[in-house]
Amino acid sequence: MEASDPSKWREYLKDNNHFSQSIPFDFKVVSFKLQKASESPEKLNPFYTISAINDFTKFFKEISSALSMGFSDITEKCEIMREKFKTYPQATDIQNLLETEMKLNIHKLNRDNNSELGHGSDQYKNYISACRTFLRLLWFLEYLTDVFESVLKDDGNGPIKTILGNSYNKVLAPHHSFLVKNAVALALMFSSAGTVTKTVELIFGYKEYNAQARKDIQDTIDLMKKIWKGGHDFYEKNQLLDLK
Repeated sequence: MEASDPSKWREYLKDNNHFSQSIPFDFKVVSFKLQKASESPEKLNPFYTISAINDFTKFFKEISSALSMGFSDITEKCEIMREKFKTYPQATDIQNLLETEMKLNIHKLNRDNNSELGHGSDQYKNYISACRTFLRLLWFLEYLTDVFESVLKDDGNGPIKTILGNSYNKVLAPHHSFLVKNAVALALMFSSAGTVTKTVELIFGYKEYNAQARKDIQDTIDLMKKIWKGGHDFYEKNQLLDLK
């Protein structure tokens, strides 16, 4: 399988082909990346973690173009994280990158508050921190986990956009502004997404929502939870869960 050597993560992370939105969602590839990322949750591999999250944006593209537009900011945040590893080439993993920003006291910068925090005219005046960015990718991972858990509870006939909407309201809406919430609501309203069974077919390739499909979904949930916990524990330990 491509990008199979964890020691080459820097090389993979720089390769735009691994982050191309023109390449269709491939569950086997994403599953492999999740497995690799979950092997060291306390020292998350930058390539496998970021590219797996980026690949999940294609999941929405497969379901509905309207939904893919609603989550386009996730691909932008993945790009920010890629750039940070160019800026700090000495960083060995995601948590190490976040620690680097903390040592430089730039971990709270979000571009809007840079002047307020004393960086209005220096090299960090337009800086958006990896700490802030990756926290939001963890929110997205938590959202995906909730979506997949709800899919497991469904008999296959329910509309997927109901699940997507309920999970959004539960996980992401509390973090979003009124404008963002409205944008997501519109994306769901105009979504052409079908049933859970149809979605499972699109993503996993199964014609039926059978036991193997359910096993694959559960395995995916377990891997995402390991990755999420590795990141969340770092933020909780360093009291960074409320980064604006």
